Amino acid sequence: MEDLRLPHPDAQLLAAFRRAASDLPWYRTLLSEQGVHPGDVSDTATFSARCPALTKHNTFDRFPIAQLCATTPLTDLGTVLTSSGHGGRFSFGLSTRAQDRAGADAIDEALDATCGVRSIPTLAINCLPMGVGFSSQCMTMATTSVREDMAVALIDAFGSGYEQIVLVADPLFVKRLTDHARERGLDWGRHRLHVVIGEEVFGEHFRGYLAAAFGFDLGQPAHGYLMSSFGVGELGLHLCYETPATIALRRASCADAAVAADLLGPGRATSGMPMLFAFNPLRTFVEVDQPDADGYGRLTISMLDPTLPIPLLRYQTGDVVRLLDRDRVSELLARHRVELPGELPEHLLALVGREREALPNGSHVSVYKDALYANHAVAQTLTGAVRIEAAGTACTLHVQLGRGHEAGAGFEAAIRGAIPADAQPAGVVFWPYHTFPYGMTLDYERKFTYYVAP
Repeated sequence: MEDLRLPHPDAQLLAAFRRAASDLPWYRTLLSEQGVHPGDVSDTATFSARCPALTKHNTFDRFPIAQLCATTPLTDLGTVLTSSGHGGRFSFGLSTRAQDRAGADAIDEALDATCGVRSIPTLAINCLPMGVGFSSQCMTMATTSVREDMAVALIDAFGSGYEQIVLVADPLFVKRLTDHARERGLDWGRHRLHVVIGEEVFGEHFRGYLAAAFGFDLGQPAHGYLMSSFGVGELGLHLCYETPATIALRRASCADAAVAADLLGPGRATSGMPMLFAFNPLRTFVEVDQPDADGYGRLTISMLDPTLPIPLLRYQTGDVVRLLDRDRVSELLARHRVELPGELPEHLLALVGREREALPNGSHVSVYKDALYANHAVAQTLTGAVRIEAAGTACTLHVQLGRGHEAGAGFEAAIRGAIPADAQPAGVVFWPYHTFPYGMTLDYERKFTYYVAP
């Protein structure tokens, strides 16, 4: 029987909408411009059909912060999280002090479900850039930002005092961290390690490369594993996340084209293999706006907490996503005889990545990023940075070599071998570290630009 004491997502959504419509003049302005009277919105269907989609452009670019959080004095804020500004504009995630306290519990709950942090003494090392932080009531927190030397020093000094380490970083920096740790002779095998990757999507070649670097057995997630966590600065951290079951499902899709086609639609190896994520419908209401024939469209999220300083409803993050039905996925698994290490989460989605990273040749930036890691010996000599230049439908890859490395005779073939035939680049150019023309030396505090549309 359903537990009627629990909040219902539909009721939470309508409560968040009514609060925004009644208390916030800026949101009423947007409703009026859309021709929506608040009384017209009576359920989730009318909410989705009638209410405006929010973006950075019509919120943070248009209204001052004091108007956006009109019911919360700025001096009552506990923290302000700044977006990356990657698109040339900044947005902000605001939390009150009470929400900060609750946020620590939410992080602990999420990491306890995957890593057991409430019962296992844990050192958490936050290597996220741009001042992104989180707190905990049960883990020892260390924040290094993008200093690989500090992270390795912390592990050397404190790692033996804990039963496990949780490392949180973005893909390019964790690549640099493994390089530095290898140079320093750090023995990752001395520690039970979990790695949480944020900021951008990654592929299974990358996961395999990191698993080898950290000494993971991807078939034994209980002994340490690498997971992706999706957050948005203005909405919050850990909105969507991998579990051992979703990781295994994605790896099965990468290994078997028939599984991928049944689960995710045709041609995903070329157009980008999505991350498979779980999400909490009591925290977020997730929609797919303007879906294509395969069900992929713009990720549109409404935050359900009615006390948020800025209630962002139907907010579009710039990502491409598809919702997945758990029962249908389970039937597919049985048909293909795929076994998973645990239960599938009830609420699932497939996230391809940034809409602006779709390429003119029908492929996606993620395909080329991941190809760099197919050959581990080659990957060790690279930074992970690649710039894709398009001329018509032809794409050229510009790949940055690591410090002191030169491109070997088989490097190009190794990368091409991991790219589908119908997405082969016109050329692959290897650049010495200091002459790479797309950002020169890497600045791990900023998101790297892999592609700029012509």
